[in-house]
Amino acid sequence: MSVRTDELERDIFASRARLDHALSGIQGRLNAAGIVEDMLGTVRRSEAGAGLYDGALNAVRRSPVPVPLMCLGAVMLLRPRAQRKGVIHRALRDAHPDADPAGKVGPRPGASMTSEP
Repeated sequence: MSVRTDELERDIFASRARLDHALSGIQGRLNAAGIVEDMLGTVRRSEAGAGLYDGALNAVRRSPVPVPLMCLGAVMLLRPRAQRKGVIHRALRDAHPDADPAGKVGPRPGASMTSEP
C-alpha cells in the first residue's frame, strides 16, 4: 500500500511540475512584449509583410526622430476626449480678460458694466 501511495505522490509532483512549466510559458507569451513579438514574427514570415517590415525598419534606422513624434501624435489623437476638453477649457478661460476664478466667462461680480473712455 505504501509503494502505491509513493508512486501517486511522484506522479502528482511530476504533473505539477509540467503544469508549472506550461503556465510559465503561457504567461511569458501573454505579456505585451510577447504579443508584439508574436505579431512581428507572423508579419516577418509572410512575403509581403517581410518587405514592409524591412522597409519600415530601414526608415527608422535612417531617421529615428520622427518615430517617437508620430507615436506621440497618435497617443494625443487616441486619448479620450474628456481629458482634452478640460485642457482646452482652461486655455480659453485663462486667455479671456474678463474670466472669473470659477471659470465663467463674462464680467466679474462687482465689475463695472460701463466702459470708460
